[in-house]
Amino acid sequence: MDPARTIKGVWVIFDRGRDMLRYYADPDVRSFARRHDWALLMPFHCAAKSYSDMDMDPQKGVGRALLTALAQLAESSRHSEVASSKLILLGFSGTGALAPRLAAYAPDRVVAVVAADPGHFDPLGVDSITLSARAASIPELILTGSADAVSGTERPYAYFRKYFDNGAPWTFVVQNGTPHCCIINAKQVVLSWLDAVAIRRLARTVGWYGFVKTVPSTIAECPAPQPPAVPVWCRGTKDSWGGNNWSVNAATIARDSKTQPDMLPAGWLPTRAFAQQWLSFVRLADHPITSLP
Repeated sequence: MDPARTIKGVWVIFDRGRDMLRYYADPDVRSFARRHDWALLMPFHCAAKSYSDMDMDPQKGVGRALLTALAQLAESSRHSEVASSKLILLGFSGTGALAPRLAAYAPDRVVAVVAADPGHFDPLGVDSITLSARAASIPELILTGSADAVSGTERPYAYFRKYFDNGAPWTFVVQNGTPHCCIINAKQVVLSWLDAVAIRRLARTVGWYGFVKTVPSTIAECPAPQPPAVPVWCRGTKDSWGGNNWSVNAATIARDSKTQPDMLPAGWLPTRAFAQQWLSFVRLADHPITSLP
């Protein structure tokens, strides 16, 4: 809160379930923010006027209010730079669809987007997101669970390919055996990626590329429900719209984006160290499930 110490940016972690609270309070996340002079901000749930869930239209609700609140905070905190500071956006589920929409709404403010298990009910799902060339140039990390019976893997991957194939500096990560939850298990991947794209501002002119081989997800990947877990979060191999989920059973990295035989592109990996970290992560047969909704 020292007004003499300039805030270089704001990491916005939208309130959306247990993992968002865990990210906001995590000592590694706070150390990262402190080390780079980034503020942490958690906008809490704000119901839409017409229904009880959050309004994922960035021109309304928490999206619009966020920019106004930052301007007010800049004045009250004596950190005038916060009014125009750059933003990292981290959203899960519905807010995973809000974050890229907010980047499209204010592309000059956003430096990185982490969209975790992104999805929302129609018509505000990831399939309906339209980005300008400027918004698509913002680095985006998309996390999905192979056993996610809500947002699934099919729609987030189609959204990823729509812009990655046209040059977007985006990265796709699959958490094998993970339902609609538990993105805290990807924390180190998130922090390493943010260091490369939001702090060092690396561009797609450098780095590596990831590729994955996939197989259809099976019911065996769903963890046995434990009270008070709700079984609906992992009920098989399809998402809410009937799309087929899939797991990664092989992965590789390469220096260029040329398609590898029998493999799917999985994005830009900004450094060799991150490429190795991504490779180790997506090759895991099962990721830790520590925070079911």
